[in-house]
Amino acid sequence: MVRRIENARERFGRAAMELFRTQGYSQTTIPQIATAAGLTERTFFRYFVDKPEVLFWRAGELEADIVAAIDKAEGDRPLDLATAALAVAGRFFDENRADVLVRQAVIAAHVDFQERELAKMHALTLAIHAVLVARGISQAAARIAAETSIVIWRVAIDRWSRDCSTQDFAGHVHACQAELYAVVLGES
Repeated sequence: MVRRIENARERFGRAAMELFRTQGYSQTTIPQIATAAGLTERTFFRYFVDKPEVLFWRAGELEADIVAAIDKAEGDRPLDLATAALAVAGRFFDENRADVLVRQAVIAAHVDFQERELAKMHALTLAIHAVLVARGISQAAARIAAETSIVIWRVAIDRWSRDCSTQDFAGHVHACQAELYAVVLGES
């Protein structure tokens, strides 16, 4: 029987991000990640298929948090429901800023990771759409809100990544949503 090690994924994740930050993604090996985490290479493969998976393993967790936030939210305006949930889920970004910035830089530097990130964003779009429909929102309105919320999310991540001020991720999400409304309404 394989014994689970408490917080192994998190330990590997933190160790990998620190190594990616200090020596670069390409120069970092799985044995180095395992050593830095205080675990074995064999244990690494119990939790991750390969090194790139360290960059993407939280996507399902983040998606579940966003879906749960939409499901519990008050209100009936689909875009507001979706963006409020994205802002809440974005707390993880604020709490783990250094690691998120490293992850973003690694993804930006590798085309195959960009493709994988787009696939994760598509899966998140489908999940947002499904939970909005389950709340009684029409298919078309749910689709528009889900797709639009992902655009807001991506612009907010970019701005948050470049912002050296103390504005949290939620502030960037809400600012992007306000700008979207201004664009749609033809305001400057």
